[in-house]
Amino acid sequence: MIKPGKPGERPTMEMVAALAGVSKITVSRALRGSDLVRPEVRERIVKIAGEVGYRMNVAARSLRTRRTQTIAVVIEQLARGDRPITDPLLLAMIGGLLEILTPADHAMLLTTHDHFLGSSAIGADGVVVLGQGEGGRCLADVQSVGLPAVAWGEPVPGLTIPVIGSDNRQGGRLAAEHLVATGRRRLLFLGDAQHPEVAGRLEGVREVLAASEAALAGIIPCAFSIESGAEAIEGALDAGTGFDAIIAVSDFIAAGACDALATRGIAVPEKVAIVGFDDTPIAGTHRPSISSVRQDATAAGRALGEAILALVDGADALPVATPLPVALVIRESSGG
Repeated sequence: MIKPGKPGERPTMEMVAALAGVSKITVSRALRGSDLVRPEVRERIVKIAGEVGYRMNVAARSLRTRRTQTIAVVIEQLARGDRPITDPLLLAMIGGLLEILTPADHAMLLTTHDHFLGSSAIGADGVVVLGQGEGGRCLADVQSVGLPAVAWGEPVPGLTIPVIGSDNRQGGRLAAEHLVATGRRRLLFLGDAQHPEVAGRLEGVREVLAASEAALAGIIPCAFSIESGAEAIEGALDAGTGFDAIIAVSDFIAAGACDALATRGIAVPEKVAIVGFDDTPIAGTHRPSISSVRQDATAAGRALGEAILALVDGADALPVATPLPVALVIRESSGG
């Protein structure tokens, strides 16, 4: 194993260059993965750098290139816990992002919406926004920062940030078509349509109901949580709202609704059928298991990563993104 010349001596680029028999610029290019260096030379330099413990001075490189090699991933986090950071959908997206950003030599800085906007110490070349907020509030705030940005969700009129998202309208249609086909006639929708994604799902539901004998029994705005789902159903029952099916815009909401019905002695799916959204683990582990519209969050993360790297590298615009496909997974809560 190659060691530095003197005990305690800090490894430098000059040292790596001397040991490898190349120039400093070749070392720099090799450690950045540049194609200007032959593969066998690049491998030798990387091996030597690892053996002597040398790491590039990222701060110095940033001063030269005016790039931080960092992408900020901004999660909407409201005081009421509207979008928990432990949400499996978010974690899967983060995994997909890492699959793209890491091989491209970019670090990922994970933070919240409020911290990103309020801190002057966050350095990033671009921003990925997970969670748009009511009316696209988060996108408007991030757009004002002036960095390349891309978001997960549903396009918002008047905002120019590129958006990548699932086919929310089709998800709403799939849920409603399934429930109507099984004989349900009064559907209760749980979700806040001020969120662009939720609004898309509601539009899909309305399209199906308009062509059927079924109708909306009501629309109850609620946060993405088990507690909010339970509270929404308790309130509907106390108000005397009649319904035989529920479409919830997240599996957490659906689980809370299911629990509230069980507490009142209302059988699922015999009396009320339920369909959630996201197909997160709780949908499969809950009893009864919950039918859900599946989104491929890992694929979404990859798509977001590719998009932000293209913008950071100078792309003037991105191709219009085709919504990612969704699929209905039928389980016990709707008769599966």
